[in-house]
Amino acid sequence: MRKAILLSFLFVFVTSIFATAQIRESQRKMNQGSNNALVLSLPDVEERFIKKLWQDYMDDFYDVKTKKVRKAKEYLSDNAEIIAIGGNTPIDIYAYFEGDQEDLELTVWFDLGGAYLSSTDHPNRYKEAEKMLMRFALEVAKESTKVELEDQEDLLKDLEKDLAKLKKDNNRYYKAIENAKKKIAEAEENIEQNEKDQLATQTKIEGQLKAVEAVRKKLNDL
Repeated sequence: MRKAILLSFLFVFVTSIFATAQIRESQRKMNQGSNNALVLSLPDVEERFIKKLWQDYMDDFYDVKTKKVRKAKEYLSDNAEIIAIGGNTPIDIYAYFEGDQEDLELTVWFDLGGAYLSSTDHPNRYKEAEKMLMRFALEVAKESTKVELEDQEDLLKDLEKDLAKLKKDNNRYYKAIENAKKKIAEAEENIEQNEKDQLATQTKIEGQLKAVEAVRKKLNDL
């Protein structure tokens, strides 16, 4: 039941991230000048998380390594072989990350070799690039959900530990009450016996007083 609730919540979380991911075309400055780029908006994610995920995405899906460009802000996936976008010619893909967690943007330039990808000059290739970025947005949603699931499961485990501790404390309290009741019962028995012993001792004292008086009288009669 709890798994179903968590998964339902996380399905909504994934849908939210993926649905709000938007792509637009823009002229952006980069280390090779001002060139046409695709800009993907990704809400509710951290820049460090997206950088690492982008590198993994390019490696896993396109078998290309991504490294930061020296003395520049962009990351370069060099000589990427993506037939749907570059044909038989390897292309260079530059990526730049900016913004905050509430509104992070991934800017991607596709250097086709002398020209940068644009919807006007390369309409079919541009659509493929859009698909590529939307697939990445889906990966972002999946990985973000995994992290969210782990966080929620950790919270659940903490609550379960708290409940187990409360139950343990509850059992201890009950045992303390039982022990106290037992001690009270023993004390009541001791009180009852003590009162009997007091009466018996008082009777002995009265008898002893008589014996003392008898001996004292005997002494006085001598």
